[in-house]
Amino acid sequence: MTPIPRTTALGFLAVAAALLGACRGSGDTNAPQAVIPPTFEALQPELFSSPGGQPNAWADFDRDADLDLFVGVRGGPNHLYRNDRGTFVDVAPEVGLADEEETRAAAWGDFDGDGDLDLYIGFAAGAKTPNRLYRNDDHGRHFVDVGAEVGLAHQGETRQPVWVDYDGDGDLDLFVAFRDQPNRMYRNDGGTFTDVTEASGLGDPRRTVGAVWLDIDGDSDLDLFVANQDGDEDGVYINQGDGTFVDAAVAMGMSSSGRGEGQGGVGVAVADYDNDGDLDIFEACYGPDILWENMGNGNFRNVAIGTPLAGDHHSVAADWGDYDDDGWTDLYVGTFLSSEPQAPDHLFRNVNGTFEDVTPQVMLAQGASHGVAWGDYDNDGDLDLALANNNPDQGTDPLYVNGLPAARAARSLEVTVLDGQGRWLRAGAKVTVTGESPDPDHPVRFTTARLVGAGGGYCSQGARPVHFGLPQGVGKVDVTVDWFERGEHRSATVKGVDPAQFYGKWLEMRLGVRGDG
Repeated sequence: MTPIPRTTALGFLAVAAALLGACRGSGDTNAPQAVIPPTFEALQPELFSSPGGQPNAWADFDRDADLDLFVGVRGGPNHLYRNDRGTFVDVAPEVGLADEEETRAAAWGDFDGDGDLDLYIGFAAGAKTPNRLYRNDDHGRHFVDVGAEVGLAHQGETRQPVWVDYDGDGDLDLFVAFRDQPNRMYRNDGGTFTDVTEASGLGDPRRTVGAVWLDIDGDSDLDLFVANQDGDEDGVYINQGDGTFVDAAVAMGMSSSGRGEGQGGVGVAVADYDNDGDLDIFEACYGPDILWENMGNGNFRNVAIGTPLAGDHHSVAADWGDYDDDGWTDLYVGTFLSSEPQAPDHLFRNVNGTFEDVTPQVMLAQGASHGVAWGDYDNDGDLDLALANNNPDQGTDPLYVNGLPAARAARSLEVTVLDGQGRWLRAGAKVTVTGESPDPDHPVRFTTARLVGAGGGYCSQGARPVHFGLPQGVGKVDVTVDWFERGEHRSATVKGVDPAQFYGKWLEMRLGVRGDG
């Protein structure tokens, strides 16, 4: 399989059967390299100044090869910030997305398989309208609500929605979490949806806020982790391979039992924090935050205890991102206190698997209360940060530009994962990068993994490339994608990728057989 730039990925078919075995971190990524303090600056502060922001999600809705940003709002109209070569314009009114109902949830996904990203939004308690599914028409020039038409016009106190191909049949199904009723699972049957909540066993009646899909037990298909609030235990729904799921959280020791009524899980974020090739789960909580380290074979342990990550920050949302491109993914955690509009957030720098708080002053002054989303909006190789604060008086939705030096920012790789027809249908796939130094006198071996977005931040799902910072000394890398399709595990690898050839653009991998769904 040959890597190709994002801008020329037309008519490309890539299928591979080789499976790249997970390599645990060897410690060789500790090679000396400069520590660069986080330097961020607010972009267009006059534009990104609206109060009330809640979910925020990146996606290239207009197919021009850069990231745009949706922000859902309470107390005002929603925003769709279109990226015009690094300058943003709010086009929500002109394209039909400026809803004024309090918006709590948002998820981008190509539900109809036409190559354009559509947008599902969920409303808060007391909303006068059902949730909406906006079909993207004419490459983002118009969005039309087809929720009632396709069977998704459900009403409730909505939290995390996730587009995911849970049954591996080649189209996107929809999971929706609720605070006031059981969660729901909708199966995509040719562009219309069937409620399979009862049949699947995914109707968790507890008060769910966060959710993420990934392969938890290592059998290749997608499972579901749900973070529950108000003293409720969490759920870990293991895919049985026949359309049904079983909650194994108690058996796995991941239920977080013993919570008080005011405690619970909120936002969920997934990444390979320790560079051992598997995916770990961070849970932002009311109460001590949790880092579930993946021990392999479906076993996890909470390794936050006794570290800076275990603070009781009244955390709402989190997102992993290697802001300094050193090969170790860092973590931003947003905090919500109704009595303190600018309660301090936390940017934790990952130092070889341990963490230190390096939050810059600009983010302490204008942080998040809800939405947190890393994304390289200017395609310069480093991650920028979008936040959303829902305080009606002092909240804003700032976008912070990363000031990483150009040479360091270039030490990165961004990968988009699509199906064989170039559609965004691979949410939940795992992307692994491995590399080593060509210098025999300074050996560096590197392995890390990322998840193609399948829930995270605050009740948001974006459609953005996965980003890899690369340690000093690592040259060409191998890129492997593992996904589940047609009832089986599939894997594809591109060997010898030179990140320098993809600076300023995305490595696009189209995976699956053209025309098979």
